[in-house]
Amino acid sequence: MSGPSSNSISGFETREISQGRSLHIRREDRRKTSRLRLSWVTDLGPGAALNCLVPSCLLRGTVSHPTLRDISRRSEELWGLGVGTSIDRCGQRQILSIQAEFPEDSRLPGEEKVLADAVEFFRELIHQPHLVAGKFPEETVETEIAQHRRSIEGRLDNKRSWALQRCVEETCPDEPWRFHEYGSVEELAGATSETITGLWHDAIDSCHQFVHFSGDVDRSMVEPILMPLFGEESGPAKALSERFPLRGSAQMRQMEERFQGQQANLVISLRTNTGHEDPLHEAMLITNGILGGFPHSRLFSQVREKQSLCYSIGSHVEGSNGLMCISAGIDGDSTERARDSILEQIEVMKRGEFSAEELQMTLNAWESRLRMIQDSPASLAEFDLISRLVDRQPSVEALREKVATVTRDEVVEAANRLQPDLVYLLTPEEN
Repeated sequence: MSGPSSNSISGFETREISQGRSLHIRREDRRKTSRLRLSWVTDLGPGAALNCLVPSCLLRGTVSHPTLRDISRRSEELWGLGVGTSIDRCGQRQILSIQAEFPEDSRLPGEEKVLADAVEFFRELIHQPHLVAGKFPEETVETEIAQHRRSIEGRLDNKRSWALQRCVEETCPDEPWRFHEYGSVEELAGATSETITGLWHDAIDSCHQFVHFSGDVDRSMVEPILMPLFGEESGPAKALSERFPLRGSAQMRQMEERFQGQQANLVISLRTNTGHEDPLHEAMLITNGILGGFPHSRLFSQVREKQSLCYSIGSHVEGSNGLMCISAGIDGDSTERARDSILEQIEVMKRGEFSAEELQMTLNAWESRLRMIQDSPASLAEFDLISRLVDRQPSVEALREKVATVTRDEVVEAANRLQPDLVYLLTPEEN
């Protein structure tokens, strides 16, 4: 077991518990509550939907509090402790998290304390769930299957989000980021009490595990309280798959699919050839910001406002998979004009024909965004976790400094790496 190490800028002090398991503690004296997050990280792929059921089943009951009513009553006794789950992704990894928030001991009246009891309750949720004959109750699993099915099917109602997912799937048919973190409805057919209980055992026994804590308490005092969250035996975690290499684009393709509805959605995927570790990563963030990442960006001002070719438009970039995606809600009869106008704005970026004001506004917008992360314990924990998964320095301040020094020449260089891959259109069915 390695000793503690400190990330002085990010504020998290890190201790490696064992291979793939680590504890991260941050002293936070600006809030009235403590935040605790436990995350399991696994490879994203077939079966993702089944993994999603594990955190939600854990919150349905424990050995000492076997029903939802018992869980609610105990939460109230712990001064209104709030607990929840989240499903996220980072490139080819799926992240399953359980979070809790509860008052600081220093904010409670008299000699009241909640920290130790809150962490113990959190530990019981994870390691001592309510089981029947050694597995999750059938009713619990069936309820969570139905709820997760609604979450997956609900993605279809948001056509812009669905078009974006379909574009990524078709852009990357044999790459790991084609999978959605929620998985698919078809995968839920394999969900049983036995399979979900087995996945829970896999999570606590062999998944990469990260525990993040933020609160107004000394690390030396809180660390022994948090250690039981790793279980009685914290052996090495199962190795994750090798990082999949980023790819370029051979030539731009086009694809069209139809649905029942009114507004069409156009998505253009581009290969950035730029990962988190690339010296031009921060320049690519600014390139995306000038192009379509903010309300002042060129896609909004030129394609939407000036030419009125879309109802909504924007872009985002991910260093974890080397993709930039531009998404626009359009009328079906303006597809070609919207596509050509978007591609022209990409060429504008490559030629460096953007103003100094646009560059400065984007630098300022990124400065504001990163300051917001620093002001949120939950966002800092997420930033720290993602940074570790992509081998980036887990420091918001370091990223702020790099972003602030991006030059025009670097933006142009980054823009010239962009390679359009797929023009995807989700359009209403004809009468």
